[in-house]
Amino acid sequence: MHLAVDTASELPVALEVTPAHVYDGETAIPLMQVVHEYDWRFKFVMIDAGYDQMKNYEAARGHGAPAIIAMNKKGEKEPPVGVSSDGTPRCSMGFDMAYWGTDGERLKFRCPHAAGKVDCPLGTAACSDSNHGMVVKKNIGDDVRRYSSPHRNTRGWRMLYNERTAVERCNARMKKNLTVNDVHVRGVQK
Repeated sequence: MHLAVDTASELPVALEVTPAHVYDGETAIPLMQVVHEYDWRFKFVMIDAGYDQMKNYEAARGHGAPAIIAMNKKGEKEPPVGVSSDGTPRCSMGFDMAYWGTDGERLKFRCPHAAGKVDCPLGTAACSDSNHGMVVKKNIGDDVRRYSSPHRNTRGWRMLYNERTAVERCNARMKKNLTVNDVHVRGVQK
């Protein structure tokens, strides 16, 4: 049983029942479509690492909602040069740059020394003549898996990701109070 749940009320919004062999990542798009058909507006799509597929990020974006999905490190390829695994650019000295908010569809990152995050031996002179240090902007559309607003693993991102536990509480209530856990069938016809 796969559920789309409103995180504020913890009530199910869409439901899909599949055989056990169906991979979780395959059910996200049909659930989003059902939610969209009923004209339910969602600001974010928060799902766990089992749904970490590019098509799920793109589908959420197509519905106007950023996808907040934990990265599944299994089979993960090396991130692009100059970028950490979570999508944070690295400065010329190799430090992760400081996330500095968004500018429309772009994420802004700032020199970590100028932002007070690290004590770079060369200061801001290693990357820029400006007092603000080097600033890098990454377009979310360039890699919707690595970039989202809020940026992956920031406090705002983690708070949103933690809201996905509402589906676990909804599942638990359905199993306990509606005896969903006791339903077992065998055979394609059933």
